[in-house]
Amino acid sequence: MRVAENGFAVELFEAAPQPGGRTRSFIDKKSGEWCDNGPHLLNGAYGATEKLLDDCQASEHVTWQPSLKLTLWEEQRRYFSLNPSNILPFPLALLLAVKSMPGHSWDSALSMLRLNRAMNGKTYAGHSVATLLKHCNIPAELVRDMIEPICLGAMNESIRTADASTFARVLSESFASKKTARLGWFNAPLQQALINPLLTTARQMGVIIHTSHPVHSLRGGGNGVDIDGEAFDAAVVALPAYASNRLLGVMNTACETRAITNVHLWYEKHPGLPELFIGGIGTLGQWFFDVSAQMGQTNPAVRHLCAVISAVEENNTDRRQLVDQISRELAELCGTDREPTHARIVCEKRATVLVRPGSPKAVMRNIVDASELPVPGELPATIEFAVQRGEKAARSIKKLFS
Repeated sequence: MRVAENGFAVELFEAAPQPGGRTRSFIDKKSGEWCDNGPHLLNGAYGATEKLLDDCQASEHVTWQPSLKLTLWEEQRRYFSLNPSNILPFPLALLLAVKSMPGHSWDSALSMLRLNRAMNGKTYAGHSVATLLKHCNIPAELVRDMIEPICLGAMNESIRTADASTFARVLSESFASKKTARLGWFNAPLQQALINPLLTTARQMGVIIHTSHPVHSLRGGGNGVDIDGEAFDAAVVALPAYASNRLLGVMNTACETRAITNVHLWYEKHPGLPELFIGGIGTLGQWFFDVSAQMGQTNPAVRHLCAVISAVEENNTDRRQLVDQISRELAELCGTDREPTHARIVCEKRATVLVRPGSPKAVMRNIVDASELPVPGELPATIEFAVQRGEKAARSIKKLFS
């Protein structure tokens, strides 16, 4: 879309029957409703995503909190929230909000200052998040209640291996101010909220979209490129790195990925979660979403809830056991013992390409590599990172022919 905005004729080759990749929706046959691969949370640092949605007249499909409120649940403490005051300057409000969480004290608040100072001093380069936290003497309770959930949610990786410089960027952009310190969610299925508006806008700009059309051969040479025997002036490769490596002939390049499992459950006459989304501490489900409430449904006859399990390396859990465990956790969170009438497990085996050190690939002239391969210091593999990669690729194409 951004390439077309610059006046270029664009053709898009999509291997799947429907564009969207992992941000896809599908019709759940038993419930009959649209169902996303998994719920998505946005934060106020998603500037490129916000602009893209606005340019596609789709910004109304995202609902934003007026200010940050992150509700958590733990068996002993039950519900509690990180909810900074709107009255105080944000840095002070955040510290007081951390200190006020049950099980925390000024030690937690002051450790946030130490963490911020270390990140600004760049002493985290080349380290894991766990190493950074140990260096800053961050108390275990703050790691458990705040750092680990944010790391899992944003990077789909444990603090033991997650890159500290990327995590520092996540924290700095997410908690930079009152404006960025807020959370948002799609209030319609991704197909309607994001994919269809993008497709409509792209087609209005003249973009030709080929679906069910995987590219098998890409070769550069002379003043253009050859795509499956057809000549083009240039090509943008926008794939996960494990797929682009094969297409570009890049050998012996590691590309580590991690899965995300989403457990969708439907209940009849269910009261729902007390909040639209809740972080679980010490639970198998790490994030719990009231999908029906997020979609603006009030007192639906059938309520759709979803639990997300991040950083999955290998899931050997029996599907029935997994549903039963998540059902028990939702019963605790909701205060009801209702059994789900329908369940669906969606495991995205390569949900994210993990942040790892690397160097740019050497590709031929007129081939712009916009692969999903975040390196330390960049944002992790999120919707925002994908939009930023597209913006960067469009600038590269414009520069190539200017």
